[in-house]
Amino acid sequence: MNFKKIKVYHLFWIVSLLILIIGFVQNNDNPTSNLDINIHDTYYVVRNFDSTIFLFICYFIMGFGYWLVQKVFKKQLVKSLTILHSLIFIGSFVIYWIALIYGKLFLQKPEFPSFLSDYQLLNSTLVLELLVITFVGIPVYIINLLIGLIRKK
Repeated sequence: MNFKKIKVYHLFWIVSLLILIIGFVQNNDNPTSNLDINIHDTYYVVRNFDSTIFLFICYFIMGFGYWLVQKVFKKQLVKSLTILHSLIFIGSFVIYWIALIYGKLFLQKPEFPSFLSDYQLLNSTLVLELLVITFVGIPVYIINLLIGLIRKK
């Protein structure tokens, strides 16, 4: 396989399909699993399958945006911004799964001496990823697409 032919939008589409596949598998294992978000005195409960569909759509749209600028409009994107955005979004997906696997393997054993509870590592990882994605990843993506569309080349 020639890795030079793989474009950034291919990576986002591959990750979006992985998210969808993982969501279907987890939904078949436990269809009643939910994501509980506690903000002060209010709990927001979202089905895991709904969050899977949301993430799938987000990653697919990002790949579609890159495809649109590069293939349809024939514009060049800023390479460093594309790499930064890809590392943040695809890296956060990989880091989440590493933290999840680490938590399942090591943190749920009662004999393992740890100051972290079972889900504290996973929750703090998710919060940090959400902050980085919100305040760095999304603005970098928007700026990159705007610069690509405005360029004359």
